[in-house]
Amino acid sequence: MRNQLLRLVQRLPAGSGAEYFQAVRAFSNAASSDAGSLLSGLQGKKEEGGQGFKMPMLNKPGQLSFASQLHSLSQSEEQQQKVTQVTPTNASEAPKSLMALPPRGQRGMATAAHGHDDLNHFKDFHPYHILPGSPWPALSGLGATAGCLSMVDFFHAVPGGQAVFVLTMANIALTMGSWWRDCMIENELGMHTAVVQKNLVNGLWIFIASEAMLFVGLLWACVDLGLTPSVALQMQWPPVGIHAIGYEGRALVMSAVLAASYYSANVAMVAREPKAVVAAMATTIGLGGLFLADMYLEYATAPFTITDSPYGTTFFVTTGFHGMHVALGSIWLTAALASYMRTKSTNGPGFKGSVLYWHFVDVVWIAVYGIIYVAGL
Repeated sequence: MRNQLLRLVQRLPAGSGAEYFQAVRAFSNAASSDAGSLLSGLQGKKEEGGQGFKMPMLNKPGQLSFASQLHSLSQSEEQQQKVTQVTPTNASEAPKSLMALPPRGQRGMATAAHGHDDLNHFKDFHPYHILPGSPWPALSGLGATAGCLSMVDFFHAVPGGQAVFVLTMANIALTMGSWWRDCMIENELGMHTAVVQKNLVNGLWIFIASEAMLFVGLLWACVDLGLTPSVALQMQWPPVGIHAIGYEGRALVMSAVLAASYYSANVAMVAREPKAVVAAMATTIGLGGLFLADMYLEYATAPFTITDSPYGTTFFVTTGFHGMHVALGSIWLTAALASYMRTKSTNGPGFKGSVLYWHFVDVVWIAVYGIIYVAGL
């Protein structure tokens, strides 16, 4: 009883220390009495003394009375004993985002995620996915570094550079496939909650923003060189001896192909019939392959090379980077289609992300086509 009263005094609003001390002494002397007798004794003391003991909180409107405070304090320990902590085994009280987590099954991951079969990382029922130890970030970083160095050796015809470049590209492809495979398994196990999926989509938007800045730099180089050609270029753009590729012909066909793929990707996103989704995704992937085939033919028949003045460099680098993004987007769409064949769902971040990335590729081509082909910069 005394400990409860001390905790009650700590909860009271700021007031005179002497008043609180008198309250503690009054209640400690009558610890054997119940709450009703204590209150009546204090009320009688107040009536006799006039200016005797007085609780500041009794005179403030909007606050709980002293009796209700004492009653709630006396039952606090009993209520704490009755509270049951939700555990992963109590699925009926678990949040919906983590209810009925499916068993891990027979498929295992290449990372340390297989050691979390007891779901200890979900014991607090937070909506986040606690990542296990994984070798893929380190391997992908090392592979990208080795790929860039071997690419330089390959371009400069260093002996053995081509073989090293092929090996590093294979290593990057293997790392990417293994990492994405783990992500797909984690999604099937229910680890990608609504919050995690939202964060994945937000991360994709940040990645797209960074990719947009890359193309802004490349296109700015084309605009800067085209609007202010230097004396070394005879103050002319395209430089003397370079015949620019016009906007008609194959470039126009490539634009029409990407415009059609934009529409088919939208159809795949909003369609509800599985056959319509599969057909639209397959059409988008096929149109992406057709675009790459047209780009290959354009490169093969171009009247200049990447080493022919800054025009050839900016042309091939800018359009080549876009072609690389089209190839990556086609691979992503293929993986999303394969995942859809198993899950029959278009609401996952992988499916949405592939369509969103493809739209980014289409929009970038509008800028590339307008600046390089139409404006001739």
